Amino acid sequence: MMLIGNPLSGTATAPEMLPGWSGTLGQLLPPGAGGRLLRSTAFFEGHGIAHSVTVLATWLTLGMVLCLAGGLRHRPTAAVADTAAQPATHATGSSSAVAGNAGSSR
Repeated sequence: MMLIGNPLSGTATAPEMLPGWSGTLGQLLPPGAGGRLLRSTAFFEGHGIAHSVTVLATWLTLGMVLCLAGGLRHRPTAAVADTAAQPATHATGSSSAVAGNAGSSR
């Protein structure tokens, strides 16, 4: 958003002054929609804010869906978490042999 959205937003000048399709693309990104919303509210008493509000609401919805999908993507189950938390007790004698060797070297 910073590298592409800010230059294409047209907030410093106007989106119509950007070459070709870049002004249109900039208005579909949050910096351009936010700048247009600010300009419409400040200078035109809120006329023409529907496009900007729709774009910003769409980006907000997309961000929330991606956050929820990321949160649901990797949740360990209770059985996996319980087995990972328990120490390995099936190796009999290996821990005592290591402790015995460490004590005999002193």
